[in-house]
Amino acid sequence: MGERLRWRVHRDGADTGSWNMAMDHALARTLEAGRGAVRFYGWVPHTISFGRNEPAKGLYDTDAAQRERILFVRRPTGGRAVFHSHEITYSVVAPLYAFGGLRAAYTRINEGLVKGLRALGLDVELSDGSGPTAPDAGPCFQLPASGEVVLGGRKLVGSAQVRVGRALLQHGSVIMRGDQSILARLTGHGDHDPAPPATVEEVLGATSTSFVVDSLAEGLRTALGGTWTEGPYRSEHLAAARYLEDERYRREAWTWRR
Repeated sequence: MGERLRWRVHRDGADTGSWNMAMDHALARTLEAGRGAVRFYGWVPHTISFGRNEPAKGLYDTDAAQRERILFVRRPTGGRAVFHSHEITYSVVAPLYAFGGLRAAYTRINEGLVKGLRALGLDVELSDGSGPTAPDAGPCFQLPASGEVVLGGRKLVGSAQVRVGRALLQHGSVIMRGDQSILARLTGHGDHDPAPPATVEEVLGATSTSFVVDSLAEGLRTALGGTWTEGPYRSEHLAAARYLEDERYRREAWTWRR
């Protein structure tokens, strides 16, 4: 049924974590029947995001983060902590019925990411790992779960989902360069840094984000089907995003709720 959807692609620049999370949530909240949305965006300043139910309160050295100009935000989706710096973040919003459920959507979307990354020359595949881990199991990129995109056995794309009414939201990080070691340092585990995640640039070298976004968008279009156009956000998207940012994603009470 995904072939029947009318998709709109939004290629956004870098913005704050609170705005990025608010806009993803807003697109899911305002989604119309028969439509889907795909976003690509970045983060400024660098930000650590927590999964919706992940324990974080009191675990991070917020003074050290402030000195390094790193912000915090809590996502609407599940999963575990991610450091957002040199990456491309994608999000997909669609009616839940279009894919037959969250798990089926997860597989279909990740297959699209694999298509796009393989077209760039990256030998990626879907992990056959043991499955999702608990919210307190450590950073997102520490260990691939089942169905995630990996390169040489290391996670390249970390993704998370949530159901918003009759819509699903899946978003995730495609790491261009760098690592996730700041998470260990800010939680006092700097002596036990996990192996770094895979990155796009370790294979391709310095690469423009627009080039990677083009390939990801084409991979998703091929995997998800339907008709695809690009265009601006509607006024209801922007209004919902402003409301959600003010009432949730900018608030310390939400960020440090657990």
